[in-house]
Amino acid sequence: MDYDINKVVVLSDDLGNEMEIEYIDSTNFEGERYALFMPLENDDDEVIIMKYDNVSKDYDSFIPVEDKRILEGVYEKLREKYAPQLKELDEMIGD
Repeated sequence: MDYDINKVVVLSDDLGNEMEIEYIDSTNFEGERYALFMPLENDDDEVIIMKYDNVSKDYDSFIPVEDKRILEGVYEKLREKYAPQLKELDEMIGD
């Protein structure tokens, strides 16, 4: 399933607990596909990186990523992708 940037999706766990999150982007890392989300109720700049587990035209399932090396690698890859926009934003703010 393709997502639009800033699309709100609902994750539910095995117990039926739901959390609304905003899809930011996805990328491949070491042969796997990962998605970057931000919780809607987010007081700090927390992001969630999840691995695509099962993809279908109706719904996708994700697995939480707990491996620090993978989390850092995926985050760095996405940070590099958005580096030009981040640099422009820093210049606008007057970094």
